[in-house]
Amino acid sequence: MTSTEGHRTDMLRRTILGVGVIAALTLPSCGGDGNPPACEDPRATTNLTMADFAYEPGCVEVAAGAELEIANEGQAPHTFTVESDGPAAEVDVAAGEQATLALPELAAGTYRVICTYHPQMEAALRISG
Repeated sequence: MTSTEGHRTDMLRRTILGVGVIAALTLPSCGGDGNPPACEDPRATTNLTMADFAYEPGCVEVAAGAELEIANEGQAPHTFTVESDGPAAEVDVAAGEQATLALPELAAGTYRVICTYHPQMEAALRISG
């Protein structure tokens, strides 16, 4: 391979990589409108798992003031961040670790949950009233 061919190959690789990065940054993420995802059949539980860039279950129902036990079974750190205008609720859980999140007195309703590291990761948290 000549140096000109090598340069062209390198430029092509950089162009493809650049287009991929731009697409990833500009395409809308799942549910990125700030509204909670659909929560038609919430699971009443205080245990939640994060793995493979997803929350399980994806729709949780708890009583106001409850605590959630959150296990990160994935290879990356994740947060469980409840988006709310009121008191904040967030926990950062390293890969392979567990944490307890005490929920503030959120009003009854459905809240969007995201991972601040991976905003495409989302769930719904329904506070029963």
